[in-house]
Amino acid sequence: MITKNLTSALENIGFTYVENKDSSKTHAYALYGGYLITVYEASGKKIAYFNFKFSDNEENSIKRYDLSETFSGEMEEYLISDYSIDEDGMTVTSSAGVPVFLKLIDRCVELLTDNEIRGSEYCSKCGNKFGARHPKKVLIGKCNHLMCEHCALDTVEEINNAAEVKKAEEAKGSLGAGILGSVLFSLIGVAVYFALYYWLSPAISNGGVSEARYIFCAAGFVVSFLAYIGFRLFCKKSGTATYVTVAVSALLFTSIGQYLGSVFEFVAKSGHSLSVLSKKAFWLVHIRSTIPADVADKFIDHSAVFYKLLAISLMFAAVGTAIFLLTLHDKSAAKKENVEIETLKLN
Repeated sequence: MITKNLTSALENIGFTYVENKDSSKTHAYALYGGYLITVYEASGKKIAYFNFKFSDNEENSIKRYDLSETFSGEMEEYLISDYSIDEDGMTVTSSAGVPVFLKLIDRCVELLTDNEIRGSEYCSKCGNKFGARHPKKVLIGKCNHLMCEHCALDTVEEINNAAEVKKAEEAKGSLGAGILGSVLFSLIGVAVYFALYYWLSPAISNGGVSEARYIFCAAGFVVSFLAYIGFRLFCKKSGTATYVTVAVSALLFTSIGQYLGSVFEFVAKSGHSLSVLSKKAFWLVHIRSTIPADVADKFIDHSAVFYKLLAISLMFAAVGTAIFLLTLHDKSAAKKENVEIETLKLN
């Protein structure tokens, strides 16, 4: 968005092309000082984009260095938090108020003019001077670019083709393959729990660290990551089925991993052979409030801590699942890059 105060101030200094006449507009632009400038706001900061052709050659490398040196010395004065000089223009971000920001725009125009940076008379893509035909203003996202008709059409085609490729890529894979991939990768997480509790936990306990298993609960985060990666490797689609599959796989196999880890940890630490697992009651004792009589002689005490470990593991799994699915949601919710083209008449 761009505030009304900034819009009004820009109009007062000659921004004749203002696209914030209603709340749906997000930026203002103008042919100002010989350059096409776009202004918008993001995260409480004001951003100005100066469009021009800046070819990669020795002469422009010197100009780029001079501009950077100047900005480095004036960042505090204009409250500049970031700036970049690219092949198609310069972007300056400032947290200053409107009056100082307007001075910053004038200062940037002055620097570009002093360094003889080609402005609105030249195409910002091919670098050729505009002839008798009027140039095209191409809006990409929030930034405007001044191009000749040929470059403008090529740019729009490139962006549309890229969007189609991305769409095709996201449609790859079937839901069934994604579910299977999520399950198989989650089983790797179960194996991680087994390895931690059956081999590593007894070794650490012998070294004097008795509560390492609380640390092992972080494996729940690993299971959630594997559930997410397993699904995305085989299915690029995103939707309710994706979220449900990843969440269920992460929580279910974290529970299985924690349970198996507790069972085999007891076997390893108690010195019993794996033959004790042939008794059904032994598999239930870790989740029961009492110890069955037929396995009572195999236990020194009841593993009541299992539920506490399970809760911690599930917490890690839930946090991991939320992080990965929110990331996926942000990507899927991203709108198609806004591209508009119109003809401008240069004065």
